[in-house]
Amino acid sequence: MARRLAEGVAALPGVEITYPVESNAVFVSLPEKATASLQERYLFHVWDERTGVVRWMTAFDTSPAQVDDFIEDIERHLNA
Repeated sequence: MARRLAEGVAALPGVEITYPVESNAVFVSLPEKATASLQERYLFHVWDERTGVVRWMTAFDTSPAQVDDFIEDIERHLNA
């Protein structure tokens, strides 16, 4: 699911994948405004405040629908 998430956000403007996806974590650079608004609804950590890198985690029970919904929310917050 982490790979699905990374592939789903890779082409979004303002999103840069900063580390290869090798497990269940996805590290991306996001605009600060998008990070703040997404954190109102989702729990995730800012990995590096200086660069705006955040860490998104998936789990063994993360569904494709959850990932797709999150990607849609990310896109919506980037365009807000």
